[in-house]
Amino acid sequence: MTVNRQTSAFRPLLRSVDQSYPYIVPTAEPAMMSEDLTKKVLAWAGKVATHAAQLSSRQAREEYLAERRRELVFGARAEGTAARDAAILADACVSAARRIMTELLAQRAGVPRGRA
Repeated sequence: MTVNRQTSAFRPLLRSVDQSYPYIVPTAEPAMMSEDLTKKVLAWAGKVATHAAQLSSRQAREEYLAERRRELVFGARAEGTAARDAAILADACVSAARRIMTELLAQRAGVPRGRA
């Protein structure tokens, strides 16, 4: 998958993302995404996870994440990203959001960090 930094499919969706998620640390594993896109994905995931964790039920959280995934795919496709690449990027974003949300919910429940 090739990502053009100038036409990132996530640019319009991530303009207002707060970059204040210090607990998100990218791994050193080889990746197919640029460093810039990886940072945007993590920032988006942190924002979405924070909102999702505030929802009252598991079903509401899953519906929220599914809607965000649909929006990401739509936005990526609107910018000319291939359908397969749009789905891969959206899945990566939602997967990251789900992991962060799980940690946030665990912290709220009093589970030690990293044990969720």
